[in-house]
Amino acid sequence: MVAINLLTPNEVAALAQTSASVVEKVLEQRVLNLVGPARKKRLLPLHAVAVAVAAKVLGRRLTVDDKRRMARHLSRLSSAALKTAEVEVAPAVVVHVGTLARDAVERAERYVHARDSFIESVEGVQGGRPVIRGTRLTVSAIHGRLAGGDTIEALIEDYPDIPREAFEAAFLYEQTHPQVGRPSIQPGQ
Repeated sequence: MVAINLLTPNEVAALAQTSASVVEKVLEQRVLNLVGPARKKRLLPLHAVAVAVAAKVLGRRLTVDDKRRMARHLSRLSSAALKTAEVEVAPAVVVHVGTLARDAVERAERYVHARDSFIESVEGVQGGRPVIRGTRLTVSAIHGRLAGGDTIEALIEDYPDIPREAFEAAFLYEQTHPQVGRPSIQPGQ
């Protein structure tokens, strides 16, 4: 399981509703720094979602130094303060990050809570693949059903003891944590 309140770059991109290349660019520019144990796992703090949204929306309007200044300021804020944050990146230039990123930060908070509450990887259960906590239901099976056209309501009907948030988190988790191994064969190949 991923460390609490930390997100992978793919999770940040999905929650900010941007491409992974936007997140990779801010990492390359050293706007954001990876955190975690010995930085072996590529993990980012929650404020990275707000930075990614601002980078997506404002793009080249901000210099790398502006982005770094904004990220430093946001790194000192609580998640609640991120939703109303305003950052002066230059004299008379204020970025209303809270306005830009409020929805994404709220989405990230809900996802992190659900991910940490409902998703686990246990050696000996489904080969250590991520599952819904306390079950043998893999996140890849959930993703497969939802990507195949099933609805969350259909999953809830089939698994009434599992809350909606668990299915939503499993779907996003599988999207942002691709399995290592043989690629799946797509129909028509």
